[in-house]
Amino acid sequence: MKPSLIVLVLAALASPLWAQDRQGDYCANGDTPAPSGPEITTAEICATIAVLAADSLEGREAGSPGSDRASQYLADRFRSIGLEPLDGDYLQSFTFSAAVRRDPHASPDPSSDSDAILSTANIVGIVPGIDPRLADQAVVIGAHYDHLGFGGRGSLAPGERAIHNGADDNASGVATLLELAQQFAARPMARTLVFVAFGGEELGTLGSQYYIAHPLWPVDQTVAMLNLDMVGRLREQLTVHGTGTSPAWAEILDGLDAEGSHPSMARVPDGFGPSDQSSFYGAQIPVLWFFTGAHEQYHRPTDDLGTINGAGAVRVASLVSAITETIASTGLEIPYAVAPTTQRRAAAFSVGLGVIPEYSFPGPGLRVASVRPGGPADQVGVSAGDVLLKLADRDIEDVYGYTAVLSDLEAGVSYTLVYEHEGELHTVSVEPASR
Repeated sequence: MKPSLIVLVLAALASPLWAQDRQGDYCANGDTPAPSGPEITTAEICATIAVLAADSLEGREAGSPGSDRASQYLADRFRSIGLEPLDGDYLQSFTFSAAVRRDPHASPDPSSDSDAILSTANIVGIVPGIDPRLADQAVVIGAHYDHLGFGGRGSLAPGERAIHNGADDNASGVATLLELAQQFAARPMARTLVFVAFGGEELGTLGSQYYIAHPLWPVDQTVAMLNLDMVGRLREQLTVHGTGTSPAWAEILDGLDAEGSHPSMARVPDGFGPSDQSSFYGAQIPVLWFFTGAHEQYHRPTDDLGTINGAGAVRVASLVSAITETIASTGLEIPYAVAPTTQRRAAAFSVGLGVIPEYSFPGPGLRVASVRPGGPADQVGVSAGDVLLKLADRDIEDVYGYTAVLSDLEAGVSYTLVYEHEGELHTVSVEPASR
């Protein structure tokens, strides 16, 4: 471990920045260092999130020194866990243009060098399979570690320059990834397990796209990809995306549902979506994306350690562990399938109302998980929990129907919006804003 990283880790643990609060579930301040071992624990998950969501990493924006420190920390964790590097190094470095980091809503900064080439990395390690007949087949388990830095592009706190620590998005996924890596390093499976912490996801799944274009394990020998993105805010349900990408998923998930010990699952068939599993599904690999839902702190400076349901993350980890063991301990086939066409893709659109959808809501309508302060929806009285039912005289069936309507609208033009708030219908005029 490099000296700077030792300081980083010791500062995070000695502060101290983690423990279970008085309700017993949430990460909070405490004074006991986390234990280390193959058992998945709330303490270990909270301790890892404390490191990754510390102000010293300045929001882990891809291409920044904070992101580089995070990647070195994760490489050291991979090494200490006992994961083996591929191609001689844990870091799979790649470059990208600084132009993709610019906030499209910000005024141009003539002093900035948008043509600069920046670098970041995926962190990759494996637990080799122990069955000679199956060890050349791999299951990829991934989570992105980058976030938004001081805000800007993607932030829902417009105009506010503040560290966006991204405790849920996605320190929670990476902490869960490390717990799973620790567990399976002590108990290898028949198939090989490839653990990847992706860089550059917030800029458009750059790291997973790079991995697919430059695979460290052959794509045609990759059985499935399991993605952990925002798993730190478990409430009533866990949303599992990609359940239609293989006919094998239904039987596996049904069996785990029947056990009764795992979180209730809302299943979304589509393999595409705003996270790294999309890159793998586009390469015809079956995928699952585990997601505990959007919330008021999403993409804001308030996404901090104390909001994390550590015990919930343990339950998510237990479910993913069981799925991993089911598909990696034997030669069970996970055939690829095109997700049902009823699960429509989100249309391309250039305007928005400033709302974050609750993706697990089946409809009719779009239930709002979070509202951007000062955005069009906020200005007309829409709040979290409301259901958008009609926009521009067109019914909103679900989140995909909503984006299809937005794709035909223009910024600054007034349209009629019908929404439900606490059982009452409201009709207002709203002007979408440019995205």
